[in-house]
Amino acid sequence: MFRNTILKRTLSIILLSVLLSALITSIVFNYSGRKAFSEIKAGELLPRARHLADVTGEYMQGLMGRNGYERAIGGGLRVWDAAMYAYNSEGRLFVYPNRGDDDASIAVVATYLNTVLSGESVYSPNTENRVGVIIGEPVMNKSGVVIGAVFLVKPLNELNAALDSLFFALVISMVVASAIMIIPAYIGSKSIVEPIRQMNATANAMSGGDFSIKASEEGTEEIAQLGKSLNHLSAALYATISDLTLEKNRLHSVINGLGEGIIATDGEGEIIKTNLAAIRLLGGSEEDDITKLAPYGELKRDMEAAGNRREISREIKVRNRLLRIVTTPLEYEGKNQGAVTLIRDITEAARLEQTRVDYVANVSHELRTPLSSIRGLADALNDGMVKKEEDKVRYYGYILHEAMRLTRLIDDLLELSRLQSGSVALTKQYISVEELIYDLADRFTDAAEERGLTISANCEYSGKVYTNPDRAEQVLVALIDNAIKHSGDRGEIEISAARCSDKLRISVSNPGGISEEDIEHLFERFYKTDKSHSGEGTGLGLSIVHEVLALLGEKIWVKSEEGKVIFTFTLALQKE
Repeated sequence: MFRNTILKRTLSIILLSVLLSALITSIVFNYSGRKAFSEIKAGELLPRARHLADVTGEYMQGLMGRNGYERAIGGGLRVWDAAMYAYNSEGRLFVYPNRGDDDASIAVVATYLNTVLSGESVYSPNTENRVGVIIGEPVMNKSGVVIGAVFLVKPLNELNAALDSLFFALVISMVVASAIMIIPAYIGSKSIVEPIRQMNATANAMSGGDFSIKASEEGTEEIAQLGKSLNHLSAALYATISDLTLEKNRLHSVINGLGEGIIATDGEGEIIKTNLAAIRLLGGSEEDDITKLAPYGELKRDMEAAGNRREISREIKVRNRLLRIVTTPLEYEGKNQGAVTLIRDITEAARLEQTRVDYVANVSHELRTPLSSIRGLADALNDGMVKKEEDKVRYYGYILHEAMRLTRLIDDLLELSRLQSGSVALTKQYISVEELIYDLADRFTDAAEERGLTISANCEYSGKVYTNPDRAEQVLVALIDNAIKHSGDRGEIEISAARCSDKLRISVSNPGGISEEDIEHLFERFYKTDKSHSGEGTGLGLSIVHEVLALLGEKIWVKSEEGKVIFTFTLALQKE
């Protein structure tokens, strides 16, 4: 029952009141009761002392024998409830208790002896003498002359024993009263506590999200009204929390569905909301703590600086990604409430912008070179600087060569543009790859021999592939032509085909080598390993190959190893 605070406090107050009353009573009793009790005992001993003084006077005057005197004074403590001490006029003690612990009492009584022998009575009800209550009476003869003294001493230990008995009886009565008071207090408190306890259970259930439990609406008017109010609050909270939960789930789904990372912090700089995109963009995984990621340190400084009510924007690199981070402060009623950080991956946008710039620069460079040559040659012819007919023919040949180079460049640009626009429809059919490989090897034999190269073909697959025949030939022609142009003065160009799962892998290798840095960019427009762009070709051939194979749903890759550069692409096999 003591689990209940109200019941516990009610019973505690009652017990505390009783105990406080007992304590105050004990203190008062200790100071005033002890004195009153001593006064009572002294009042009882006074007539006894006077009687004993008269009897002692008769004995001392010879009017009573020794035996009669002893019978008259009796057994001391057993008769008079006190110890008797009798002195003659010379101060000799001739009656005293037959005990071994009366030395202290005799010493104290002796201090009053002269007073009593002078004819005065001693009345000492206090216990400050550490002996007890002392009553002294003078013994007189018939002529009124003092011939002795009689003292009655009530020992202090006997007084204390009596007082302790009274105090014990008082304590027992207090305990009994407390026990009696607890029962009605418990019953009365329980009638109030039980409804409150039930309402407390209801409130705890509500705090845990269970709004199906209802509080009791019975009892006194105040308790019933409290139950009704609690039930009304439960219904209102349920409706509000349901709406908030719905909106929270919607917001959570929206935030997690964003490709941009979001980090929201409160006014103390603690994260209150983030999404998976933010963790991934900062280089972590779903299980990582975003605050442990290295880039978060820069973001945290920005979020702290946003407390100065200014927007902060920066760009950082994380694992080869370029991120733009914008931190905006949150304010409410003029007070800083935190900040929101938006993280966007602008790697592709930056790459596209750089590609556009490079594309314009490369096209301009590729067009400018032949146009400059044509213009220079035409100016020389127009100005009549070329006199000999054979020189004119040679100049015309240069102009024609540069014009054809411009035509090829423009044709490649148009071809690449069509492929990238997706407007080219590629019809697939079954063709013999073996015939295609050996035919192209024969066609390029003369061109290879002019450079001191040989071509070998090895096709381990004699079936058919499912592809567009013209585009497959275009890809293979471009790779063989590229191999011839970028091989040394001698060596062998190898064309091979082998089956791998449901694809046919066709490889074209030539002597040479390419750095890892160049391999990553080989299929980009106008990219040449010769940084001066003075090599053969327009730099668009491999880009066209890559786009053609992408439209066919195939892949191409390149590797450089053991002194060879190997281009490999796939074609779909004939369905069996």
